[in-house]
Amino acid sequence: MGKFLKGILGGFSGKVGAVIGAVYRGVDYMRSLPRKSNKPATQAQLTQRLIFQIVVGFFRPINGLIKIGYQSYRGKQSPINAAVAYHIDKAVTGVYPNLSIDFPKVKFSKGHLLRPSIVGVESVATAKVKFEWLNNAPTIGTSTAATDLATLLLYNPTKELFLSVEDIAARSALSFTLPVPADWIGDNVHCWMSFVSVNRKEVSDSAYLGVTVVL
Repeated sequence: MGKFLKGILGGFSGKVGAVIGAVYRGVDYMRSLPRKSNKPATQAQLTQRLIFQIVVGFFRPINGLIKIGYQSYRGKQSPINAAVAYHIDKAVTGVYPNLSIDFPKVKFSKGHLLRPSIVGVESVATAKVKFEWLNNAPTIGTSTAATDLATLLLYNPTKELFLSVEDIAARSALSFTLPVPADWIGDNVHCWMSFVSVNRKEVSDSAYLGVTVVL
């Protein structure tokens, strides 16, 4: 990229012919357009592109949860970029082009609070799923507290839909029964939960609870 002094038309921004103009800190720059490659994409490139598309598409509906869940894990990245990078590396299974999300490896939250100590998850009544956990908050010496609030997440792969609820029950509550859509009856749903502090500044790793069939 080269910089240039004002010509008869002055500086410019955007694409003009085969060059792109821009201004950075008061200095005009221009660069040539990137050359299009005629080489076909390699197998590795195609695989990485598909993995990226799968992960981004999976998390797009729950960006709100990701912003909270990855607030302390992100480093210099945005929460969604941190989550995408983590799952590209950890949570895609299969062989190209038959790739898919490995649901037990999904983590919509990563943090320092103690993760949920799971008892179980099951459909206990018509269109209702019950989550059960232990109160594993120590009495001293940690930011984990009995007042931490549960976030519950369900994913229905048949409908390709999420259902989530935030701050729904305290760690000390030990259980919560969540109503689900009636048209989910008969479908398998994957279930996760995590905890967030009352001030929403700290989170736990999310825990995968398993899959249950909605009654």
